[in-house]
Amino acid sequence: MRRAALLLALALLQTVPQAVQARPPQALACAVIAAPDGLDAQLADSMLTLDETRSKSAMDTLHTLVDRCAADQFLNDKEREAYFGYVLGRMARDGLDPRLKAEGIPADLIDKALDIGPGNANNPATQVTQGDLRRVSTALTEAGKDPAKVTPVGWGLITAWIAATAQMFDALRVLD
Repeated sequence: MRRAALLLALALLQTVPQAVQARPPQALACAVIAAPDGLDAQLADSMLTLDETRSKSAMDTLHTLVDRCAADQFLNDKEREAYFGYVLGRMARDGLDPRLKAEGIPADLIDKALDIGPGNANNPATQVTQGDLRRVSTALTEAGKDPAKVTPVGWGLITAWIAATAQMFDALRVLD
């Protein structure tokens, strides 16, 4: 009886369209979990500097991790590329978060101002716009922090956070 129920469940799962089957969180976390210490900080640096030469080592390490996890999860080329983007954005955010806190800028304030995160709009973004920065500036003001007192480093971190977040959620759309 148990075997028949299991076979029926498997048969039903195969009839569910792929878009409906959500990728389990542990599959998305594969490369993040396997990453060496400090890779998140290196990826955050790459989002801040956009210097391909300086970030080559970190990107090579990330490619190796992503390729291993993608093979384990049987991802096709399009999904593998999206998974790379997802992990890059996610790990860069992990590296940027403490830097934002050190500047007195809560990362969740940025996410809320731009309606990003689970259950939010997560509008696709190809670049950080002046409108994005105005919304963050308004949110800072509403939170009691004078945007004029945010240092150039702080604004660089905000911009990198927005770019990393867009990278992560744009890639997640392909994977879901």
